[in-house]
Amino acid sequence: MVRNYIKRETAAFFGVDPMQEEAQRARWVDRRKRLATRRYGDLKDEYAIAPSLPSTPVTPVTPYAMQSRLARPDVLPQSGTQDVTDAARWEEPPVRRKESVAKMTFSGVAYVVSRLARQRAREPTLSRTLSRSIQPAAQSESATPSVRYRAQSPTLCSVQEPFFDVLTRDSRDLGDGGGAAAPSGELSHLLDSSAAASAPAPAAAAMQQRMGVGDAVDSNQSMPYHFQHRDRQPKWARQNTFSSGDSSSREVGMSRIGNSFLERAFDNSDRRQYGMGVVGKLFGRSLKRSVARQPRVREQLEDIEDHRPYFTYWVTTVQILILFISIACYGFGTIGFNLNQRSGLVLTTSLSLKQVDYSEPANFWIGPRAADLIHLGAKFAPCMRKDIKILKEIDESRLKERNTACCIRNDESGCVQSSRSDCSYTIETWKKWSNGNVGPGGRISGSVCGLDPKYCEAPASIAPYEWPDDITKWPICRKTNSRGSPQRRFQYKDKAAEHMVCEVIGHPCCIGIHGSCEITTKEYCDFVRGYFHEEASLCSQVSCLDDVCGMIPFLSPEIPDQFYRLWTSLFLHAGLFHLVITIVIQYFLMRDLEKLTGAFRIGVIYMGSGVAGNLASAIFVPYRAEVGPAGAQFGLLACLIVEVLNVWPMLKRPGHAMLRLLGITLFLFVLGLVPWIDNYAHLFGFIFGFLLSYALLPYVSFGTYDRQRKIALIWVCLLSCLFLFAALFALFYVIPVYDCEICTYFNCLPLTRDFCAEQNINLKRDDGLV
Repeated sequence: MVRNYIKRETAAFFGVDPMQEEAQRARWVDRRKRLATRRYGDLKDEYAIAPSLPSTPVTPVTPYAMQSRLARPDVLPQSGTQDVTDAARWEEPPVRRKESVAKMTFSGVAYVVSRLARQRAREPTLSRTLSRSIQPAAQSESATPSVRYRAQSPTLCSVQEPFFDVLTRDSRDLGDGGGAAAPSGELSHLLDSSAAASAPAPAAAAMQQRMGVGDAVDSNQSMPYHFQHRDRQPKWARQNTFSSGDSSSREVGMSRIGNSFLERAFDNSDRRQYGMGVVGKLFGRSLKRSVARQPRVREQLEDIEDHRPYFTYWVTTVQILILFISIACYGFGTIGFNLNQRSGLVLTTSLSLKQVDYSEPANFWIGPRAADLIHLGAKFAPCMRKDIKILKEIDESRLKERNTACCIRNDESGCVQSSRSDCSYTIETWKKWSNGNVGPGGRISGSVCGLDPKYCEAPASIAPYEWPDDITKWPICRKTNSRGSPQRRFQYKDKAAEHMVCEVIGHPCCIGIHGSCEITTKEYCDFVRGYFHEEASLCSQVSCLDDVCGMIPFLSPEIPDQFYRLWTSLFLHAGLFHLVITIVIQYFLMRDLEKLTGAFRIGVIYMGSGVAGNLASAIFVPYRAEVGPAGAQFGLLACLIVEVLNVWPMLKRPGHAMLRLLGITLFLFVLGLVPWIDNYAHLFGFIFGFLLSYALLPYVSFGTYDRQRKIALIWVCLLSCLFLFAALFALFYVIPVYDCEICTYFNCLPLTRDFCAEQNINLKRDDGLV
């Protein structure tokens, strides 16, 4: 049962289900026609889409009589046959057009605002009164003269009064102006709107004279524009379809309904008219006539079968939020095209001010620095795998650190861990353990400033967890016993404990994006924007690469494992300009594609192309931080090209559409020659997007469509994607490529000397005292 269900749903997803092939294929053809009309140009005459709406938009209104009959089972149906006019009123309204996500969101906000503002009574204005579908049941005394004048017009009375058997006060007052009041039955026939409209001109004049209005109002045309009454039937007024002489055909009921109830139930003057935007309704209700007159809106080319672009809106929203949060947390880097030079006087471990210069590449996209982007999740190969070059540098630095010792200043101003060459012979003492001067437990590796297994309680150096005779393997001491505490620091004058009682002025600082470490002061580390570790004494006790990469810490400090950077970098951008390019591409290309394919298919193509492109980029340019959905965007371009090839016979100018897509592709390839944009991601993203499009898009094939040929094409494309991804995975982990000088020219063209400079920090120090 489950197996058959999965098999059936899978066949329907790929469009190879023989039971639904005819209907689903017709639906996909209609969608492709609409996409081709929006993106590729006009269709041929035999494939043209017929307009689904008339040239003038008409808003159908369901009569109140139909609503009343459906909701009132106690009202008997009218005898006799319906005429053509009455039958037209009972027609079903057309299917409503499916609203967009943004429109539904703004509608919800408009509803909340209208509900909050509904409690406040507003003064009735003339424009509000004219926009009502029905006339108000009563006019307030504070109404404007024009409104009161309209309320007393004979047309209004002729509309409202036939609904009731008993005359209201207003009708009796009007009747008194011309003579005695007529009986209710006679007056209801005399005031009937349909009868008045069909009566000859003399009879109509006599009727006005009987009502007492005389020459007060000749016609609507003799009144000013803002006083004219628009003669339209209220939605709650019943239509009198029987003749004046046939009393047997009258309907049952006809009891009076309270005016206050009708006023609240049918007050739709605040409705949103056709072509009026939701925002315009919230702020002044201005009519967007430019939208209402557009042929696309009037002809309604988009059908209800199109998908909603949920994935496009979601991924774009996430990308916008992440960039603004990144800028709020890390700020902007230096804007420009060359290296950013910075210099200053910094306090070093020699307790003197020295001139320190360093440089790092600028960011012309107006965004964060390269180190900050890596910390946020950019594509960076050293954070995703063990890098031989970086591990070699770390091993060399640890070999040098193994031969270091605590350099103590003779004036007791402090101490720092350094090599023998960096420790002065005159003003400092280099305390190094040796065979003739062994340390605790007979150790000859050391000493270390502020760290000794003899004075550490956690973790304690006891069997079988004794600290080895190698300072590069010593842990960080979390708790020191009383003999090594600062309170008793100056009580010990024994030379064996000098390295424990001196004030440590240097700690490890991780600098740059390659994880280099130096023992230096906090002022120096902050100046070069490094990561200062005050809790550690040696560089071997910290993982600088973990600090550079950020995000989730490595499971093992020596093995980088952040493989998820292949898809986290899709949501990052190098700056504001980069984000604008992404939004434009996704709005004009990805949104229409998702309307055709749906969220799942476009999501697989987008993420699959982006991940594969980033993996290829990590292979060929491993030491450059790259961000953005470059590979995913080229996957979308490949999908559009596949669609152009599929609808080629339908288009009037298919070559023009293909040249336009190829021009966009070429422009983005040229854009990939600048820093932060990756052409390897472009190339492999296009390849994966092309293969995934032929596999996932139903009823797309080479040549004439055939179901068996489509099944074979699906298997070939999916297996090709898996094989290509496995090959890239093997090149990244099994047979890694570290140095490829030629590969860098395809990814970044050095227009200037420092245009494609290394993203790492380059230090330059002057040793002269200041």
